[in-house]
Amino acid sequence: DASVGGNVRGSDAGADAPFVVTLRPSDGGEEMALEVDEVISATGFVCPLLDLSDLGVSTFGQARLPAQTPYWESATVPGIFFAGTIGQGSAGLKKHGLPANSGAVHGARYNARVLAGHLARTHGARATAGPATASGAALPAGGLVDVVLTELATTPELWHQRAYLAKVISLDPATGVRDAGIVPLAAFVDGAGDDGNGDALAITLEADGSGAIYPCLYVRRAGKVEERPIEPDALLRFDTPATRTRIASILAEAGIG
Repeated sequence: DASVGGNVRGSDAGADAPFVVTLRPSDGGEEMALEVDEVISATGFVCPLLDLSDLGVSTFGQARLPAQTPYWESATVPGIFFAGTIGQGSAGLKKHGLPANSGAVHGARYNARVLAGHLARTHGARATAGPATASGAALPAGGLVDVVLTELATTPELWHQRAYLAKVISLDPATGVRDAGIVPLAAFVDGAGDDGNGDALAITLEADGSGAIYPCLYVRRAGKVEERPIEPDALLRFDTPATRTRIASILAEAGIG
């Protein structure tokens, strides 16, 4: 067996002849013709929007993905939301140029949980407490380092949707330190998340494209957001003394802890 990468230019077969595929190698060179036993035509995927375009839902790209806000709402027709792999139309921050996993089940499932909580809060229903909703549970202000370490170790949303979903801890002086749930990182940075625009801490995991995965904290004070990356660990262990010291230092600099 052999694998050849290239752009397929066409295929043909006679009545008693094998399939012949013509392709141009992706690493350069002349076109070549290969005899193959079978041809599988994968033509791509276009979102089945049906009449949504007639209602004003704008799309972009070859796949005609609907343009969306960070909460997967149509950017042109408020009130229309999207769930599933179509949610990749909300690109997020694309840190280091890397896309989210929204096009795959292991990413879209967590988006859907966040979206369900968002709809419950913004459309008058009572939100259900849980890891993907703003539970509002009080947290120990003096133990935030342990809270951050626990989230980094146990929150699947952060691992599967790196630099896309974030765990938010509200630091509102009036209500104290509270769990504000999982929100899209882009919404947190823009002050448009369900947690509002008050003082808060967002916890994420990110990747830089080289294979390194590292924690990153976003501190929001008086509407200003500052990014605080933490060194990666080869074994993806973020409960080390060095990580604990770095997190404590970030919180202390921000006046949290």
